[in-house]
Amino acid sequence: MISNWFYYCFTLLATTILLSSCLDSNEVEYTYSADAQMTSLKISSSEDSLGVLSKVEFSINQVSSAPVVFNKDSLPYLFDVENVKMEVTTNGASGIKLYLINPDSSYIWNLSDSVKIKKLKQIEIFAQDGKTTKRYTFELRTHQQDPDTIFWQNVKNNYIDLPTDQVTVADKNQFYTYYQTGNAIKLSTSSIEDGTNWTNQVLNGMPQNVLLSSIQTIDFDNNVTWYATDSNNKLYESANGIDWSLKATTYPVKAIYGKLPSFTKDSILLVLKDGSDYKFAKTNDFSSLRVLNSVPSGFPITAFTFTSINDPLIYSAKYLIVTGGENDNNFPNRSVWVLQENENKINSISNISEFNVTGSSLFNYDGKIYLMTSKDNENVFYTSINYGIFWEKANSKQSLPAGFTNRTSQSVTVDSKNNIWIFGGKTNNQTQLVEVWKGRINKLFTK
Repeated sequence: MISNWFYYCFTLLATTILLSSCLDSNEVEYTYSADAQMTSLKISSSEDSLGVLSKVEFSINQVSSAPVVFNKDSLPYLFDVENVKMEVTTNGASGIKLYLINPDSSYIWNLSDSVKIKKLKQIEIFAQDGKTTKRYTFELRTHQQDPDTIFWQNVKNNYIDLPTDQVTVADKNQFYTYYQTGNAIKLSTSSIEDGTNWTNQVLNGMPQNVLLSSIQTIDFDNNVTWYATDSNNKLYESANGIDWSLKATTYPVKAIYGKLPSFTKDSILLVLKDGSDYKFAKTNDFSSLRVLNSVPSGFPITAFTFTSINDPLIYSAKYLIVTGGENDNNFPNRSVWVLQENENKINSISNISEFNVTGSSLFNYDGKIYLMTSKDNENVFYTSINYGIFWEKANSKQSLPAGFTNRTSQSVTVDSKNNIWIFGGKTNNQTQLVEVWKGRINKLFTK
């Protein structure tokens, strides 16, 4: 360290010599910059075995009333070093002063001494003129909560009458819970920003024999359409989720699997009944159906769960993942199916899972495929990073909370703020649950 007294004496002496030199040289005047801005900051540490600090990018807010320098991306949870090497870039500053806390102190920094980073409070830059200064507040931001932990909240209970069946789907603005009580099909909606306040809607045109598990929304070019099938393999559609109408099709529609990622143009994948055979087909709006190959033996065609993968970084990574449900013989499906379109044919790979998939839910989250299922009388998550081929159980940081009743056939959706929403489900004795839960992994927090 260099004492403040020495620095000020040195500055005064240097200024005197320079002025004398100017007067002895035909009175040529020199102008010294009053620019006291910091232009960049880098830090590193020998204590940082993973090299995290050297990759940190600092933002500098030059606002005159409260200049501040901070790392926009917080350091990992529990990251801890004492001493760092610091590189400060300026526009020719004459000196830098550091202010510490615990205990409060300050000193003129010689640009090479290590800095106790956890005590650094402010960085003051002295311009060339020796008078102008700018003092920056220093913030080294670190995640205060484990970024891989999911925190859960019981948002709402008993928001609809106790149903005998239910499903919840979402568009960009609202949740739609369709449920059956007696012989009536009913609908209640809530803002996707809320989930607490629900409004009963009057359904038009939806048949009593609709398969609630078939109701889904499909988005093409920001135009959302609702689709559903009934027990007679008839198709119904809606533009708002409330008003429904029968949609004529050239074949009976057995099941709809959402949007199929394609190498050309995405389309809707469905299974239709062609005589006694079940076949895959593609369509954009069900006005015409492009019939493809037969469905493989054992493939689920009722009560299944699915999600799609379209990795923009890998051209060939365009898949539809399907599991759960029952096949055409009404036997439970035990496999995870990976589908891909190839030359007007749907190719499939199936792997019998080592975990239960009956009544499970698939969804995309945190760059992985998640599957919510039941194991040992509790709900757990399995994840896959390789498009559903291999799976591993999520760690305890992502466990569902105490008080979360074990269930199957729940509805799961993820909103634009990275919240996971879980609606309803059935208990072990087939009682319908009327609950709304919300959870979010810390590292995906969005204000």
